[in-house]
Amino acid sequence: MTKQGNIVKSWKRRWFVLANNTLKYYKSQEDLTLLGSIDLQQCRTVKVCMENVGRANTLEVAVPGRTYFLSCDEDDEMNEWLGAISRAVIRNAKTMNWD
Repeated sequence: MTKQGNIVKSWKRRWFVLANNTLKYYKSQEDLTLLGSIDLQQCRTVKVCMENVGRANTLEVAVPGRTYFLSCDEDDEMNEWLGAISRAVIRNAKTMNWD
């Protein structure tokens, strides 16, 4: 996927890995130096982006303090990521103690 920068709003291709309620991103599949992560336990929103961010097939993932915009090359890829991230958020919600 391609991720929009937080301060400089340029788009950069990143390698993403979803594991243990965390979406981690790296410079590339070959360079696995962790650049950042999104804690899906804190996720408020994951949806198809309806704003004009200059890219098609874009997901919006909102956590406290930041909204991430992640663009996929194809519609099918976007739908796969949307499903996987949504399932991780739902699994986390089911395991939380609401007492």
